Amino acid sequence: MTSAVILSGCSTKTNHKVREYDELAGKKIVVQEGTIFDEELSQKYPSYNITRVPSFFDIYKVLVSGEADYGIDEDVTASVILSSGLSIDTAYANIPAEPMGAIFNKNNTELQSQFNDFIDELENSGELSKIRKKWFSSTSPSSLPIPESTVKSGKPINVITEGSYPPFNLSIGKKISGLDAELVTMFGNKIQRPVVISVVPFRDIIDHIAQGKADIGISGISITEERAGKVLFSKPYNNSHTIIVRLKQEEF
Repeated sequence: MTSAVILSGCSTKTNHKVREYDELAGKKIVVQEGTIFDEELSQKYPSYNITRVPSFFDIYKVLVSGEADYGIDEDVTASVILSSGLSIDTAYANIPAEPMGAIFNKNNTELQSQFNDFIDELENSGELSKIRKKWFSSTSPSSLPIPESTVKSGKPINVITEGSYPPFNLSIGKKISGLDAELVTMFGNKIQRPVVISVVPFRDIIDHIAQGKADIGISGISITEERAGKVLFSKPYNNSHTIIVRLKQEEF
């Protein structure tokens, strides 16, 4: 599975684009805390000058303020920023794509198995590709219909997500929309259980699921060996591609 988004906005005047973390030595970097980007930089580049922010929107606020030279993001979410009109340069990092999955408590193998069967059905029918394309190609994810649970009785599935990572998840009033919300809502409708989605900071999602505070965590969470030691992952529903971003200028 690959992303349906092709990023634009890269300067045609450049001779070089930063694609390696090694090239960021001596630069001021901003990342969202708790992401795979944060984890890798912390482990492999502990001496780097890194600002950690609570949401991906804050990455771009810090870049605009001049407090950082480069940001690390995921290609689909960065496309939302490009669509908003902020002039940024982007370069795909020379890092393999990371699969994304929903997460479950280690003791919740039955729900994980049901969700895996659901993802398989969507994949085999081609529906998963259509759902991704709908969300990833939209220049205004908030304008798309909000996924709604059609099941009103029974034991609810308690889901947690970040709620501010479009097009994967976004808050519209008191409701949650986005690709992640659509998948879990469709899943709940399929197994005839109502879905209740709550918002928590991204950095807390894995720990909340590991502690049994919710049934499913879904928020564009990349599957890594370290994380899989704490929680169960579903089969992938998308691949994450790392990009390095900065405000648009003559050289990148």
